Amino acid sequence: MRKPNGEEAVGLRCAAPSGDPRRALARLTAAAAALALAVGCAGTRRAPATAATPGATEFGDASWYGIEERGRLTANGEPMDPGAMTAAHKTLPFGTVVEVTDRDTGNSVRVRINDRGPFRPGRIIDLSHEAARRLGIVARGVAPVSVTIVERPPASSFTVQTGAFRAANGAARLAESIRAAGYPASVSETDGGVHRVRVGPYAERSEADRVRRELRALGYDALVVRLR
Repeated sequence: MRKPNGEEAVGLRCAAPSGDPRRALARLTAAAAALALAVGCAGTRRAPATAATPGATEFGDASWYGIEERGRLTANGEPMDPGAMTAAHKTLPFGTVVEVTDRDTGNSVRVRINDRGPFRPGRIIDLSHEAARRLGIVARGVAPVSVTIVERPPASSFTVQTGAFRAANGAARLAESIRAAGYPASVSETDGGVHRVRVGPYAERSEADRVRRELRALGYDALVVRLR
């Protein structure tokens, strides 16, 4: 369908309910949301570097982040928690557990991938502050590491899709509106160039169905999609 402002939506009505105050918030934050999509979620546009095969290892530099980003939504829709054992990787699927080993000291930590980055040459993983503290690299800032896949994400999970757009900015605005309502919405792009707004993922179908009902009660079109 084509929205009044000329943006084309694919398959679903992709707007907040008419007259809802969240629409005004979405308009005010559209520029920030688009920037977050281009930077923070850029990795969602790429196929995983590996199939998250346990034992696969890559080498490069690790950095850390998270103090100033506390509370910012990560690329998978979770609030950034500097005290959690999480990390950003450019391509590994969300939920992948990796072991990061400092090649200078031999110290290791295990973290779960929930964000995208780092986006500087040579750097392969961005650790949360707590993970960097335990690894012993906070003061150094950057350290040479190996990153070994320990556990792949669940074979399948469920997400709630609320819209699909040809234009990235339309998807970013919808995702921002849904996040303002308290749901972990993120944007992914398919090979066909369609930007899909999804909430989740959720391990159980029942949880995804609950979120779908809540979003529909708020006036959003929503359907449950199984991810593999």
